[in-house]
Amino acid sequence: MFGWEFPPFFAGGVGMVCYELTKQLTKMGIEIDYVMPFKPNSLRSDFLNLLNASDFVSREEAESQTSINITKVKSLLTAYQTEEEYENTLKTINKYKKKGSLKTCNDNTHKLYGDNLLEEINLFAQRVSIMVEEGLFEEFSVIHAHDWTTVPAAVVVKRMTEKPLVVHVHITEFNKNSGKGVNKQIYDIERQGFMSADIIITVSQNIKETLIKHYGVPPEKIRVVHNGNVKMTPVKQRDDSFKGDNKVVSYLGRVTGMKNPELFVEMAAKVLKFHPKTKFVMGGTGDRLQACIDRTKELGIFDKFYFHGFYNREDADFFYDISDVFVLPSIREPFGVTPLEAMCKDTPTIVTKQSGVAEVIKHAFKVDWWDVDKMASLVISLLKYPVLHKTMKKFGRLEANNLDWQEPARKCIMIYNELTSSEGI
Repeated sequence: MFGWEFPPFFAGGVGMVCYELTKQLTKMGIEIDYVMPFKPNSLRSDFLNLLNASDFVSREEAESQTSINITKVKSLLTAYQTEEEYENTLKTINKYKKKGSLKTCNDNTHKLYGDNLLEEINLFAQRVSIMVEEGLFEEFSVIHAHDWTTVPAAVVVKRMTEKPLVVHVHITEFNKNSGKGVNKQIYDIERQGFMSADIIITVSQNIKETLIKHYGVPPEKIRVVHNGNVKMTPVKQRDDSFKGDNKVVSYLGRVTGMKNPELFVEMAAKVLKFHPKTKFVMGGTGDRLQACIDRTKELGIFDKFYFHGFYNREDADFFYDISDVFVLPSIREPFGVTPLEAMCKDTPTIVTKQSGVAEVIKHAFKVDWWDVDKMASLVISLLKYPVLHKTMKKFGRLEANNLDWQEPARKCIMIYNELTSSEGI
């Protein structure tokens, strides 16, 4: 299985999905070698802070948590990395190389890192192919790849071993850019993976339709496997000083255009007119964060907002615990695990009809992503009417807790068995 992140460090929902899915698969008897990028030792330095999963989880820790083997491949790839972010990483490396603070070395691919993100992805694939040639992987039956950065490596392994390939699609380039400004090179890599795959898993019907309409994928090749819930843990001691006598409305996730965070700000201004004792939390980082901050200042509501930036699991636990309402205003959301997390934590939730999670939940309010007035009205209703709030909280929690990972894992095993023509792997 190829993935680009794995808890305890996570930059988005894919890492948590991979963790929960692999954990359940191993409980059902599937042996997994999880192949992921990691920062080379030669780039570890007190002067350089390059984050990827290997900085936060050791092989021993991951294997003890999930009973899977973790195989690390030298790479500068990180989760949700853009071309610009990769270029900034290279600039930082070159800066410290010139200062003599950083030593680098070449490996058997004759180049440690690529000149751009796409070249780095190809180098990752080359390193994986060498590992296959050298027999560093145990015998396996199926290749399972998550998202586009792992596709070239997975396709190479399929060609070398003639093993069946499953491509698990959590998001596409088309979804990320709402159909505008699609990166042709990334699109081509995705499409190559879709055409090379024996079976494609999508996390929602929404993504399935995207693959059919915009990538030309035959419908019979696609299986929809909805995500389960990522269970949260209660906060041992809750500090209510932030909340005071205010209600709290939260947004947690990447602060990018696809997630529609600026609409959350516009909605907040409308809510405050009818319920002034409300605070708003925006947790996460992304290219639209500064725009959101600037807009709160323009609207005169900056003092009503708390911009937390990057958050970890403990932070998320706390924010869900103090929130009275959670809102996911995404324009396009392939699935969206945060609403399930919120519901599991007794937080009434509002999602857009354009999100994949809306396909599987009933006890959450659903609204079109552009309808800011309706969204604000729903928030105000949940804040003002205790009986409504209590009802949504109760049934939302029950529903979210019932969406476990047994069914997604069972469906994956059925796909593996279908590809290997076996009664069991």
